Amino acid sequence: MDFEKETLLVIAPHADDEVLGCYGLIKKIKENGGKVYVLILSMGGYKKIEGTKITKEQWKKELEQVSKKMEIDDYDVAFFEDEINHIDTMSQQDLIEIIESKSKLSISKLKPSIVAIPTIFSTHQDHVKTYQVAISALRPHPQKTSHMPSIVISYESPEYYFWSASSEFGRFFPNFYLNLDEENIKNKIDTLNIYQTQMREGQRGKDSLTALSRIRGNEIGLDYAEAFHIHRLFI
Repeated sequence: MDFEKETLLVIAPHADDEVLGCYGLIKKIKENGGKVYVLILSMGGYKKIEGTKITKEQWKKELEQVSKKMEIDDYDVAFFEDEINHIDTMSQQDLIEIIESKSKLSISKLKPSIVAIPTIFSTHQDHVKTYQVAISALRPHPQKTSHMPSIVISYESPEYYFWSASSEFGRFFPNFYLNLDEENIKNKIDTLNIYQTQMREGQRGKDSLTALSRIRGNEIGLDYAEAFHIHRLFI
């Protein structure tokens, strides 16, 4: 694939999901001269996490640092949690319209060639809702009248993989892999650590991220990989 000519739009439920699921893909496209944009539906809230009050300014600073480090061309945040409680409580139609046309990084305005969305196989309600509204916004349209991205893929999150009960929700079946090396893994973890308001030990910690990358790498005979599921691919 000639990534030099590609424009990637990552649709993320929250800030940090773009790194968890798409770090390697973003890096590959940027290294080859393509464009990358991130549409975040919610920054989450300014709750107390382990006794620490999170401010909007902290969250925005982290997002700006991550975007700069990953050389993301632009990002947009649809909502902060002082405006909504959770993505899953919002009108599905309103969210679809944000993705389709209302965001500055909407499909109609940006015209991306690749769109990456979270898998529906998640135990997090915001991830499930994001998948549902994104896949609706990406449904086939007559290409003479509206833009239809040629590649639509979903990405995974480690907390789903490492909880056995998640199998009750279905299973994520990868059919597209991106090779990673040890330096990529280190840089991915370093980038995630910028999100101090989000990172925690356990399923989002260094060991879990490395373990999942090893598992995906072993599935294709390599040391490490990121895995995706292709929903649409046409040339």
